[in-house]
Amino acid sequence: MTKKTEMSILDRIIGKKEEKAQETEKKSPKVKIEEETKIEKSLPKEVKAGKKPVIKKVKSAKTVKPKKEVAKRKVAKKEENIAHKILLENLISEKSTMLVSQNKYVFRVTKQAGKFQIKEAVEGYYGVQVVSVNTIKIQPKKRIHGRTIGWKKGYKKAIVTLRSGDTIGVAEGV
Repeated sequence: MTKKTEMSILDRIIGKKEEKAQETEKKSPKVKIEEETKIEKSLPKEVKAGKKPVIKKVKSAKTVKPKKEVAKRKVAKKEENIAHKILLENLISEKSTMLVSQNKYVFRVTKQAGKFQIKEAVEGYYGVQVVSVNTIKIQPKKRIHGRTIGWKKGYKKAIVTLRSGDTIGVAEGV
């Protein structure tokens, strides 16, 4: 019997692993030689000849270290006359007319508008000084009409407090 037939299955597997390892060892010196020749080809002629290469100083752009990021306030793009996009309408109710005596005015605004945008819109459109802005999200309400069930739209309203002496003529025309 030959030697291979006498080997068990495990010996065959181990033997194959050893053969593969020997084959890779045989291939690796050729690869190293090829890599060395590639490196030599990429070097300048002066270095290949054994001379010292002339190093040219190249002016490079200054590297600036990044500064620590400071939390920035989100500011909308500076557009002229954006009040018509932010301020949808002035809300006139019993409560809002009573707030006029405290120098507070109530507006219905877009849902995406922030307090800073609302402040800029009121100051730009009415030419007054805004002290503070309070916003309230009004949730959609369920409405039933017969068998039909629906929803009333939700919206966002802003209560704007003005500097003393400034007024807006929204509630006076009622």
